[in-house]
Amino acid sequence: MKKWILVIGLFFLLTCLGADPVQSYEAGKVFEEHENWYSAIESYQESLRENPSYNIVYQSLAECFYALGEYEKALDQIIKAETYKKNAPELLDLHAFIFIGLGKLDEATALFSKVLVTWPNDISARFGMAEIDICSGKITAASGEYLDALKRNPENRKALLSLALISKETGNISAARDYINKALQYHGDNPQVFYYAAYIASTEGLSGEAENRIRSALALRSDYDDAQELLATILYKTGRYSEVIDICDTRIANNRNHESAWYLRTLALEKLHRYEEALKSAQTGLQVNAEDEILRALMESIIINQLALEDSRRANWSLWHVSRAKQFMQNNMSEQALYEYRRVLKINPYDVESRQSYAKLLLNRGYPERYVEQLSFVQSIGKSTNAINDAIESYGRLLSTSIYKKWQIDPLYLDKAHTSIGFYYQMDPTNILHPDSERITTNMISEVFSYDLRYSVHSREIPVGSYSEAFRTSREAGEDYFALVNFRENNRDLQIVVDLYVSKTGSKADTFTVFRTGNDRFSNALRRLVQTIASVMPVRGVVLKRYQGEAVIDLGKSDGIKADMAFDILPKEAVNIKNEGIGLLYDTAEVLGTFTVSGIDEDISLGKLVRSGFFDRINNGDVIIPKPVKADTASISPAKGTAQTQNNATGAQNVSTVANSAIVKQAPALLSLLRKIR
Repeated sequence: MKKWILVIGLFFLLTCLGADPVQSYEAGKVFEEHENWYSAIESYQESLRENPSYNIVYQSLAECFYALGEYEKALDQIIKAETYKKNAPELLDLHAFIFIGLGKLDEATALFSKVLVTWPNDISARFGMAEIDICSGKITAASGEYLDALKRNPENRKALLSLALISKETGNISAARDYINKALQYHGDNPQVFYYAAYIASTEGLSGEAENRIRSALALRSDYDDAQELLATILYKTGRYSEVIDICDTRIANNRNHESAWYLRTLALEKLHRYEEALKSAQTGLQVNAEDEILRALMESIIINQLALEDSRRANWSLWHVSRAKQFMQNNMSEQALYEYRRVLKINPYDVESRQSYAKLLLNRGYPERYVEQLSFVQSIGKSTNAINDAIESYGRLLSTSIYKKWQIDPLYLDKAHTSIGFYYQMDPTNILHPDSERITTNMISEVFSYDLRYSVHSREIPVGSYSEAFRTSREAGEDYFALVNFRENNRDLQIVVDLYVSKTGSKADTFTVFRTGNDRFSNALRRLVQTIASVMPVRGVVLKRYQGEAVIDLGKSDGIKADMAFDILPKEAVNIKNEGIGLLYDTAEVLGTFTVSGIDEDISLGKLVRSGFFDRINNGDVIIPKPVKADTASISPAKGTAQTQNNATGAQNVSTVANSAIVKQAPALLSLLRKIR
């Protein structure tokens, strides 16, 4: 500690007096060793100010920017370093690692291969090839590279720690233990070894051992911020919320820009029911990083659930989404704008201006009934204007010839939710960046899903201990499907995996995976995930009313219904969820008739009935299911005459994996942890 204080004092003294470039460089190295990247960068830049040709400094700057994830800046510095020292293996290796960070895997592979041709024992290049394998989802191949490095140097710390993490990722806990114990044996004076030992113990639920290991890391290096972060996470998961707040306050005092400290502090305050303090903490955290979507979702859940609807502060807290909604509208990005306006109105339901904008967006998308519905809400709370009254009257006349008016069906009392899904989650001990984000993600998925009226969805606020608990809870609740939500991330990427199961049997229905990187990755992933699940779910409606050869069903334009679509009609009790996979099961002998669409409203459709057989047995409440198209004809089950269908209204195929990146198979959290090993 004394050495650390002396270095800081020396740095500021040299800065004031006009530093020697070598001394500034050496001061930067000390900062870098302690992972104080910004101070190191300042020292290195001071060194270059005195001597712009000090080539080794460019490499050190590249290392710092790489550690911060500033890959473009790191690339600039490594190119400068290479002008002074061409074809140096350490520079080529770093250059290749930077390419990996930029997603340029082919360029990185070429550089590492070049190094290994000349220097086949270059361990750093082998580590780089392993990281490329992990980015491509080839974890077994990555293990081979680390094992090869370990053969060359059995005590190599990075190889041992990397193999421990990969073994844990692949479920080989015994091997992970062996590698971490060897690392402790050979490098018992290294705080990072204790950090990873604590991390692995934490993933096994061994909170006592994890706490002891991480405190050992802090005993060796008291300013080890990653260790403080992990300790706070371990304490949070054991319910020691006051201690969590103390650690977060210490981290914030050292560096106010620690985003994870503000997030975890907010979580702990929420658990202690100190909601006002939690909101202040979240606000400050969002000032540090306004793009932290998980923290924002946490703050907004507190606002929605804990504050009165009339609380005037709701208006200010919704402004961020208001601004984004307007930007999306200006750029003709209506899907994103729709999401933002819905979020605005969830936070501040009495925002008349935003509700009008939301209503106009619905109108532009072809939903005049919902446009009138939103304006009518404004009217009901006494904040109407002449323009709103005129619009309601005008569109009311226009809609007077609609199907629901002619058939006297009140859309407010329309219950279209014929498929129920429960969303559940388990605590993920590997989640350090945003602990408890599984809960937040599960709630947000449920919220986004709730705007599709065909589904009855709910999310469980507390975690389930196992798949069996989720299965039992869902079956007892009478749900059709239940989903286990898994969320993983690093500083740049996230992955949401939803395992969907059939509630009555517990059998797997499907797995849906979304990977996103870049800005707005959380909200984009949520929307895409919900769209994908909804696109493969079976379409099912009911006959609302019938008169002679005509009937109205509770599916319409919003459900993807088009003119001339044909449906089978069955008694409600004749239709069941498939025991495995996604789809509906029914006996073709039970079909009562067919329904063919002739007119479409937003939520209901009019059509012609044709009965099957001599007697007309079609009644209100009977189920209607789209007839399978020829290219996708329902198969016949072992029980003769039993049809299975998983058609949807839009004819979408069952796509279970969605991504916007070629490296979707990577494990974001694993990659982040591996990159921290030094």
